[in-house]
Amino acid sequence: MTAFIDQDEVPCRGEYTEAAREHRLDWLRLQSGAALRSLGEPGIEARTLRGNIENFVGTVEVPVGLAGPMLFTGDDARGLITAPLATTEGALVASVARGSRAITRSGGVTTRVVWQRMVRAPAFEFGDLAEAARFAEWVRGQLAALAEEVRSVSRHSTLIQLDPVQLGRIVHVRFVYETADAAGQNMTTVATWRACQWISGRLTEPGLPVPSWFTVEGNFSGDKKLSALNRLGGRGSRVLAECLIDHDTLRRVLKTTARSVDKTWRRAQQAAQFGGMALADVDAANVIAAMYLATGQDVASVHESSAAMFTTEVTDDGLLAGVVLPNLIVGTVGGGTRLAQQNDYLAAMGCAGEGGARRLAEIIGGFALALDLSTAAAIAAGHFADAHERLGRPHRVDWLRPDSLNRELVGSLLAETLERPELVVSGVALLGEGGTSSLLTDAVGAGERRKFTGVVPIRVEYTYPGAGTETAELIAKVKPLDSEVIIEVGKIASLCGGDVAEQYSRYREWTGFKHTHTRELALYRNADKALRQVMPDLWGLLEDPAREAYVLLLERLGADVILLNSLDAWQPHHVHAAIEGIAAVHAAWLGREDDLVTAGWLGEPQTAHRAALMGPLWTALVRHNADEFPKLLTENDTRRLLEIIDAVGSWWPDLAALPRTLVHGDFNPRNIALRAADLSLVAYDWELSTLHVPQRDLVELMAFVLTPDATVEETAELIERHRRAIGRNGADEWHEDDWRAGYRWALWDFATTRLQLYLMANSHQALPFLDRVVPTTMRLLALESETR
Repeated sequence: MTAFIDQDEVPCRGEYTEAAREHRLDWLRLQSGAALRSLGEPGIEARTLRGNIENFVGTVEVPVGLAGPMLFTGDDARGLITAPLATTEGALVASVARGSRAITRSGGVTTRVVWQRMVRAPAFEFGDLAEAARFAEWVRGQLAALAEEVRSVSRHSTLIQLDPVQLGRIVHVRFVYETADAAGQNMTTVATWRACQWISGRLTEPGLPVPSWFTVEGNFSGDKKLSALNRLGGRGSRVLAECLIDHDTLRRVLKTTARSVDKTWRRAQQAAQFGGMALADVDAANVIAAMYLATGQDVASVHESSAAMFTTEVTDDGLLAGVVLPNLIVGTVGGGTRLAQQNDYLAAMGCAGEGGARRLAEIIGGFALALDLSTAAAIAAGHFADAHERLGRPHRVDWLRPDSLNRELVGSLLAETLERPELVVSGVALLGEGGTSSLLTDAVGAGERRKFTGVVPIRVEYTYPGAGTETAELIAKVKPLDSEVIIEVGKIASLCGGDVAEQYSRYREWTGFKHTHTRELALYRNADKALRQVMPDLWGLLEDPAREAYVLLLERLGADVILLNSLDAWQPHHVHAAIEGIAAVHAAWLGREDDLVTAGWLGEPQTAHRAALMGPLWTALVRHNADEFPKLLTENDTRRLLEIIDAVGSWWPDLAALPRTLVHGDFNPRNIALRAADLSLVAYDWELSTLHVPQRDLVELMAFVLTPDATVEETAELIERHRRAIGRNGADEWHEDDWRAGYRWALWDFATTRLQLYLMANSHQALPFLDRVVPTTMRLLALESETR
């Protein structure tokens, strides 16, 4: 006998933490008796999922393939468009791609959205048939008043039709809405509830019938169900798609003839009719489900949305094929469309955000026709099963794994880097946790678990011929791709919603994360004496694009350094030592802008033109962060930051005209320490290094090590110390006024860009250091304003 389990026994309900997720997983293992090993590490960090799921325990990964590009000549979808399809069904993407190729070769697909509707149907019960009839007649005349009431609670929902249907003493009222770019199920529920409250208030007036029972949804709307009424009256988008495939394309691409496809399909329509199918099509549901998953749609709506009618007709010119999707429910705002990857796939089709829903509906309709056409042709030609046999098998991806850090690989890296070909590694042991980390690897690690990335300490035993065995403790830094970093940051931006999600999608390639997987490797390859003096010692370097493997083997910083990952223990003499150390690097590369840019390994440094174009992104972030963290960003702070951003077109050209150098780009106590013996600087995590004025590193250091009550004297002393240190290291000494201007513009840049990205991340993963860094930065801005 199976014991009843109360849902309240599920542990940590409502908590969005990794500890709560692991607790639920342990509970599930206990309840099921299964090991559930694959659920140990989810692909999404728990705290980012509030509002998208409850009782989070793990993730399911679905691969996404591309079909197309296909030529569209529709009302909203025009030009070449590529479809992302999330599926585990072999041959599906290939079949859609084949249909797309045939359609494009023949001149494209014509698409149109006839209408877009969403329906809710509350039910009202009355004492007798006469009262119900009076109510039905009365409510039919309230369209204008109810439409006004709906507008007061929803800017996307427009009530366009009221259709009361009396079934005995119960009247079901079909509220028919247009919902712009949202799918609309949730918003129309809220709007209908508000409308029903208005109705209830009016029905208290003399002479009007009073209902004895009411529900906001009486199941007449057909939500997530096949409904003949909705096929006729409208729910979702009614999409039409049509193409004419010429005889040559039928022969060359689809390997069949117009007459064969048409005959096969007409026989299939007879079978569908006899079998009682609502409509007849081949397999449009495959495209709809795959694109729903890829673009963050409500997957349960596949049931009603997949009602489709496929038609064929032989003409003198070829085969005329069409599809009608009467109830395609899609949206491009809200729900799962806010998640980063889904939003990216929408953006790839030009459908992200407001204004994209009709285009998305046409795209899905066009690719549904491509699949129906391709599959029908495959069946007619007799190679339908053959395609699945050839394509429906998985293929191995040779990513780097933890056990890839073996004696052979580590030995070859050490021998090459140390220039000791006779060196032999006799043992490699992974030491688990304890390596230095970074926000970038943390972010990607939370979202991408399929391959090995991160920072792991290892112990290596090695020998030289004729010598004893030596041991070294190293750090293996296995980098994620820059695209993975950009996507993960994009997920956070997407969860912020609104302008942040839209603007990040537009400018994400310019946010500094491009080339993060190759930049630090290139720095180690090209390090001069000044760089080598402040970097951890390099023991090995692997760059293998075929395996997406970008690895550094570095000395493991331990007892010989102080202040490692310490944010609070920095004293003035420690800060002075860090400034002296980084100034040597700044001096060595100052004035060598052409060398840095033409070498290519820094990527594309920021320019005044791009900085001005990116203003909307930073404005959106400042406004979002001010709303999220009003205690960190006051109204005065927000106003000051927005003024700086508004003026970026005037001050960034001045900044770019100053002498620039190689900067660390992430120069704060999370990434630097001091050698205990002589307090010399050691700086790691150089993946965000770039071309900038040297003051950029100084600004970030000051924001982290000073306090919100910093004084003019403190800041002035550090600014001047940095200027003189660069001069002592052989660089031309800057005039004090120019140096101060460079500091000011570097501070403005840091406060309006990197700091805002930190705060955005803080919305979804707490960064405690910001409680001091943000007010300190605002203090620095205020001091700089006072001293001008």
